[in-house]
Amino acid sequence: MDHDLRVSLAAILVGGLVSAALSGIVAMQTALYYRLFPRDPFMVKLRVGAMFLLDTLHTCMVCAASWQYLVESFGETNINDRVFWTVGVSIALTAITTVFVHLFFTYRLWKFSKGNYWITIPLGVMAVGRVGSAFVTAIELIKTGYFSVFYEKYRWVFTIGLVLSLVVDVSITIGLCAYLRKSRTGSGRLDHILDSVTLYTVENGMLTCITTVVSLIFWLAMPHVLIYLGLHFAISKLYANSFLASMNARKILRAQTSHASSSGHRLPVLFAQGFNGRISGKRTSLDLTGTRLQITVDKTVDCVVDDDMPPKAMGMSQHHSTGSTGASQSV
Repeated sequence: MDHDLRVSLAAILVGGLVSAALSGIVAMQTALYYRLFPRDPFMVKLRVGAMFLLDTLHTCMVCAASWQYLVESFGETNINDRVFWTVGVSIALTAITTVFVHLFFTYRLWKFSKGNYWITIPLGVMAVGRVGSAFVTAIELIKTGYFSVFYEKYRWVFTIGLVLSLVVDVSITIGLCAYLRKSRTGSGRLDHILDSVTLYTVENGMLTCITTVVSLIFWLAMPHVLIYLGLHFAISKLYANSFLASMNARKILRAQTSHASSSGHRLPVLFAQGFNGRISGKRTSLDLTGTRLQITVDKTVDCVVDDDMPPKAMGMSQHHSTGSTGASQSV
């Protein structure tokens, strides 16, 4: 029990620190978005702002939960079984962020598939189902007040939520990659951009998938240790960064469209890098500063003298020829 307590408190501490660090990246990407895309529609800006507010509120709940576990409850031997209301609220906020991002990428998949409802509608239903299970989890955790009681009665609810989240993540990633590969035309420039987007999609979906799988494994195998809770603190941040990185990646994609090359350009997964007029260390504009342009024009006049011309006229012609030949100009 003492070992489980130490591991649980360590997981909450590390999970809170990682969550705070990822929240800083969310804030940076939000500021970067408003700087790079001031002409975006108001609704798009509103979605980005709502994501930032959700993430900030979630960070406050994580910090409050960490304080309650590590400071207020210092000395309690069974604190790893207690559930504070801040934990329930953080789970609900994670669900809202998750469904926001899932529906955003589902809409992208719908656009790529040219309105394939047979794929996107089931994904949307599963995303909404994941939110429903998360809200039930949050409410029951707060009502019961103990993880052990919740695990005995409602563990299937939290399990279904994590499984649905994992299925939606994998399905969206596979669907986007399949339609991106299908869009290849054989053109070197376009295929290069599609390859970059495909790689970005896989990397972006892999982060949330791996974290969700590990959290699910610890929830099923070690429910009395709060490792899964520390991982769950970070899941919301990964989804928020996934959404914002996807929004900011448009800048690099536009630059790649105009300056595609054989070298691989990396799109941002968490860190929005390379937006300050550079791509992979190379300038994206043509700089003509300091370039001098010089044009030289040579003009030559040739005169032909007949043999039977009188000597006087010949002398005049030779004088004219000499003067004309010397009229060479350089500009």
